[in-house]
Amino acid sequence: MKVELSGIVKIPHNNVCVHPATDLYAGLFMNRIGGLVRLPEEKLHVTLLHQSVGGLKALCKLVKKFEKGKLDIDPVSWPTTPLPQINTEEPEVILVEDTNPTSGEKRQTVRIILREELQVALGAWVADFCELNSLERDELELQRVFHISYANLTGNPADSVR
Repeated sequence: MKVELSGIVKIPHNNVCVHPATDLYAGLFMNRIGGLVRLPEEKLHVTLLHQSVGGLKALCKLVKKFEKGKLDIDPVSWPTTPLPQINTEEPEVILVEDTNPTSGEKRQTVRIILREELQVALGAWVADFCELNSLERDELELQRVFHISYANLTGNPADSVR
């Protein structure tokens, strides 16, 4: 399974399988709330680490240099434990709300919460990744609940609740 480092660390859409029943349920849930826009299929992902993680920005800059051929050795140390297959059978679908700390605007996001065994496996992988790459997670990141943002007020993943 491929992981992308693009400011955040994420499992991209092509490695995320939204079960048809979950898609239907999340869509009905979103419509019942009203005013929300589904994120495009190609934008669905599982965030493993937020851009605020200490040291991640510098690591991402090195990754870009490596991808451009300016570094000979991959700067990322990858855990030997493989990531689990991401699917959304029997998930919890919830609405989360907050206020954007920058703009002060209200945000709402419908999330598909991954099952407990996926939470445990992803949490272990992230802890290994952070240790191998000397990344520091804050309290919010240490308590991360792995999910797929399904819909929000704009349909732009950047406008989802952190």
